[in-house]
Amino acid sequence: MKYFYLKSINNNAISAMDEHHHEVIILGKAIGIKCNRTIHSLVDKQLIERIFVSDTSNKKYIETILNKMPYALFMIVEKVIKTAEEDLQTKFKDVLYLSLLDHIYFAYTTWQDKQKIENPLLNEIKMFHTNEFHAALHSIAIINQALHTDFDEHEAAFLAFHYINALSNLSSLQNKTIMKDLERTVNYIDTLTDYTLDKNSYLYGRLLIHLKCLFNRLITDEKKTFDRTFMDEVSRSLKIAHGEE
Repeated sequence: MKYFYLKSINNNAISAMDEHHHEVIILGKAIGIKCNRTIHSLVDKQLIERIFVSDTSNKKYIETILNKMPYALFMIVEKVIKTAEEDLQTKFKDVLYLSLLDHIYFAYTTWQDKQKIENPLLNEIKMFHTNEFHAALHSIAIINQALHTDFDEHEAAFLAFHYINALSNLSSLQNKTIMKDLERTVNYIDTLTDYTLDKNSYLYGRLLIHLKCLFNRLITDEKKTFDRTFMDEVSRSLKIAHGEE
């Protein structure tokens, strides 16, 4: 695919047009300076590192984010996403790159002002999304090393929630609602008997999977009624977790 220069956003980002007349935003070290800045001139492929498809709905948002970002932060986010993809065995869409750029920049400037923001969903994320949380801890280690910050589990939970949203077909609000519902349900189950659920066990994880599936269906209004097989499986998982089978 060939790209044709439209304008520079900053030293490391330009707006361009592809062969199909779709507007894109291109990132690359010093691309805003090194490329031929004549309108509609061909962009040197060697200068291109990442491309975002732009439209009227997100163009201003993307340009605002990229315009304030130092190039070093682009590289940090690239490494964070690549490592998270390896940890979670997935491939994220470009929208995560932009949201992480925005979030990490905000977190860093907040940290520089010696402010600390606690994450109200920390416990729920640690309990119900262990894979995403562990990936986020890995991400935080990368960020702390690169920026000489001291971000902790609270910031890891913020990043984990970005991963949760990126891997889900639900909205941020819906994912938050499901985590709160899971917490209330598990706490209620714990009150039913004197037996305490082993939250580190495989069977507990299996129970959570069934509950997540249930809440996902309820919150998306996908299915108001559930077949007997599904409900029997949830019931059986509860009995196993309580040592009744």
